[in-house]
Amino acid sequence: MRSKITTLPLVLVACCVLLLADPPAVAQRAGEPVVVKSKNSFADTVSKLKSAIQQNQMMVLFEANHKNMMAMVGVESKNSVTVLFGRPQMGAMLMGAEPKAALEMPMRIAVRELDNGEIVVIYYKPSYLLSHYKNAKLDPIGRQMDAMLQKLVDAATK
Repeated sequence: MRSKITTLPLVLVACCVLLLADPPAVAQRAGEPVVVKSKNSFADTVSKLKSAIQQNQMMVLFEANHKNMMAMVGVESKNSVTVLFGRPQMGAMLMGAEPKAALEMPMRIAVRELDNGEIVVIYYKPSYLLSHYKNAKLDPIGRQMDAMLQKLVDAATK
């Protein structure tokens, strides 16, 4: 009984540490989005993200401005956009391995301004999204896409 009593505080401390950890450290669990704090302003983060996409031979296909959309229905919100982008060669590889994976294209990354003024970049790891197809051919493609998105996010947030 004594060991249970002495380990309880350790468990509580460990849980508190996990809850207070930076979002990227917590967000690495399967199914959770990756959340990275940006050192840049909202506008600079979005601009750097779009530049990194283009510099890596990809195309920005669409930018959904959530703040503007919310204003259309009378709701005031902080800055928030989702950038949709892709590379035709990557899409061909995905769809060649698994036609249903077309649902995961184009890729998307969100940039948000939080209530406290912090800017964060949010995305799901492609390897996680592709894991639902249970197709081993998608595993190396997913890992390659994970690295590519991490590179884009690093360029936008540093």
